[in-house]
Amino acid sequence: AESAPRDLPHEATPAQTAAIDAIVARLQEGKACTLLLHGVTGSGKTEVYLRAIAAARANRRGAIVLVPEIALTPQLVGRFRARFGDNVAVLHSGLTPRERHGMWWRLRSGETDVAIGARSALFAPVRALGLIVVDEEHDSSFKQEEGVRYHARDMAIWRAHRVSGVCVLGSATPSLESEQLVRRGLATKLRLPDRARAQPLPRVELVDLRRIGSSKMG
Repeated sequence: AESAPRDLPHEATPAQTAAIDAIVARLQEGKACTLLLHGVTGSGKTEVYLRAIAAARANRRGAIVLVPEIALTPQLVGRFRARFGDNVAVLHSGLTPRERHGMWWRLRSGETDVAIGARSALFAPVRALGLIVVDEEHDSSFKQEEGVRYHARDMAIWRAHRVSGVCVLGSATPSLESEQLVRRGLATKLRLPDRARAQPLPRVELVDLRRIGSSKMG
């Protein structure tokens, strides 16, 4: 593939800066932790991920980024490669066995220290793993229903803790399971309450279905 043009970090918003600083501080502590990044749509979660990965690499730690299969688009991959060059291994179901072996070997040998892919990328042999990001952590595609059953979000937390790393769960609509982790003190919530480009959020109206009735819903 052709090398993507280099991309430099844009100026972060105050909320992004606070989230980035919190993640970097946890990475530097070298202790296992789980962070829930609750950011509205368009709040710049990807930029936070990119800077967190850069911080992990600066500390000689590798990173894994999990996204739903449908979100693994050329545009998303292009943004990661624009920031980190060819030092990104992309793992998805469309790879041939030979291509997958090549990606895994690059990670295993340490030639590449950033892996991005769908749920199976969780098992990528990233050396000195220090950061795992699960974007859209609420998405049902992270649940493996066939063969060996597992939930990639839960396994990401487990794997990060095994290597004294940081697991970042990102979502605009966090799962109840992740919210419960925060309430139990097993995870810390970071917030991105506004859009990064100061665009207004869409108008939201709450509808009480008890007053409308199912017969009027069409």
